Amino acid sequence: MTNGETARACLVLLVLLAGCSSSGNQNAASPEREGGAIESGAAAGNGGAADGWLLHIDRSGLKNVGTTSPLDYSNPNLWVCRPGTDSNPCYGDHGELDATELLPDGSRQVHKHQHAINPKFDCFYVYPTVYLSGSGNQTNLSDDSYVLDALMAQGARMSELCEVYAPLYRQVIITPTGPAAAMAAASDAGSPSDGGAPPPLLSGSAATLALGDVRNAFKYYLDHFNKGRKFVLMGHSQGSGMLIAMMQQDVDTVPAVRSQMISAVLLGGGATTVAGQHAGGTFMNIPTCSSPGETGCLVAYSSFDVTSPPGSNTLFGIAPSGQQTDCTEPGALAGNDAGVYGGSYFPTHIANALLAPSTPAPDAGTAYVLYRNAFQGQCVDQNGVSYLQITNLVKPGDPRGEPPYQSASAASLGFGLHLVDWNLPMQELITTVSRQAATAVP
Repeated sequence: MTNGETARACLVLLVLLAGCSSSGNQNAASPEREGGAIESGAAAGNGGAADGWLLHIDRSGLKNVGTTSPLDYSNPNLWVCRPGTDSNPCYGDHGELDATELLPDGSRQVHKHQHAINPKFDCFYVYPTVYLSGSGNQTNLSDDSYVLDALMAQGARMSELCEVYAPLYRQVIITPTGPAAAMAAASDAGSPSDGGAPPPLLSGSAATLALGDVRNAFKYYLDHFNKGRKFVLMGHSQGSGMLIAMMQQDVDTVPAVRSQMISAVLLGGGATTVAGQHAGGTFMNIPTCSSPGETGCLVAYSSFDVTSPPGSNTLFGIAPSGQQTDCTEPGALAGNDAGVYGGSYFPTHIANALLAPSTPAPDAGTAYVLYRNAFQGQCVDQNGVSYLQITNLVKPGDPRGEPPYQSASAASLGFGLHLVDWNLPMQELITTVSRQAATAVP
């Protein structure tokens, strides 16, 4: 199996969720650009719009963007987060990222999110599967509430370090009625490329369209926003899969672009290396990160609870023969060799009920609750499956209560802790990127 075929085969696993959602209207129609200002590349570069005014966001014209034409990313309505608009949730200016820390003595402390002012580098984020009702591509991009479930719990918090760019895209819709059904649905996208390997979903029209959007959005970012700055790529699940495929064409083999990449944080995505090595497999020139402050490398893992390790139905952690699924323990990359995570963030409200954990988050009056030193992680390789093994350190009777991180339905589908890949070691991920950026952008 070639490197490209390996990555494409892995995408079957990626589209199976990192933020379950049902969708609204998906009727096909020609693209519309009404209801909002259309940005010219020169009008709104990094840091804000021209002459100090902000571009108005109104996505009512995106109810049916169709599947026949490329999306025009000069339209600011196609960006959930980017500078220069009057609605940028990644800044957290209206409490969208504020967190209440639950302290071991039962008291609470509110932490207000502070986004970076004039940050030195950018973060380009692609969200996971958030539409799981129907088939084909999501063409109703007018309501971003399900997208925000994932974005705010994952890449948006990095705005304390970087300028976050998060485009909308016509992602592949998968109905999660079970792994077998999902695989059967995916089979319409192409034939198995290597005997019993999963069908290469990227060879199908739905995934080709989604990938085209991500590539076009990244190209628009480079051409109109980047201005030679360093950047971090960030994704989860289907988002990681799309970024992997994009990177193989537009980053890994393009030295000028690759030199600008500080790192790629692609969680729940199935990237691989040659077994026992830090390189080879998915990418030719991008290794997995192995030490704090290392740049030009990949942060990747899929997480499972120590009490519920991957079973025969696992959808993550399995690599082709001779390769190994990447697992980079974020504590070690943050300089925390003990792997005890100093900040785990969980949302107190989720727009899509399918994302709700088995134990609900406490009502804390903020968008997130924060647990410190509640989880420990280590990379393990057992029975041909490589993954981040998570141990819950919160004992019964702890005044903080049980952390809202488990999902019985996700575990039964072979997802493990897929839904909270980002949430559990969030502070370590922030510290990891911060140390990498200090090396790349002194």
